Amino acid sequence: MDFASYYLELFEMLNQACQKIASGHYDQKDSERLFELAKRQRYPSLLADLAESFGMMMVKLEAREFSLQQTVDKLEQAKAELEHLLKSDRETPGT
Repeated sequence: MDFASYYLELFEMLNQACQKIASGHYDQKDSERLFELAKRQRYPSLLADLAESFGMMMVKLEAREFSLQQTVDKLEQAKAELEHLLKSDRETPGT
C-alpha cells in the first residue's frame, strides 16, 4: 500500500465513524475506533488530532444525552405525581 492510499484509508475510517456519530447511530466499536485513531505515536498527527476532537465531542454528546434523559425522567415522574394529586383531589368528596 502506498503512502497516499494509507492516508486515504485512515481518513475514510475517521469519516465513517464521524458519520455514524453525526447520525446518532454509533456503538462502542465506533468509539474504540476513534480513540485508536487518536494515538499520535501510531498515526499522523493531523489524523490523530481530528480523531481525538471527534472522540471528545462524542463523549460530551453522550453526557448531554444522558443528562437530558435524566431530566425527561424527572419531568415524567413529576407529571405522574401531579396527575395523581389532581385525581385524588377530584375524587375527594366535599372539596
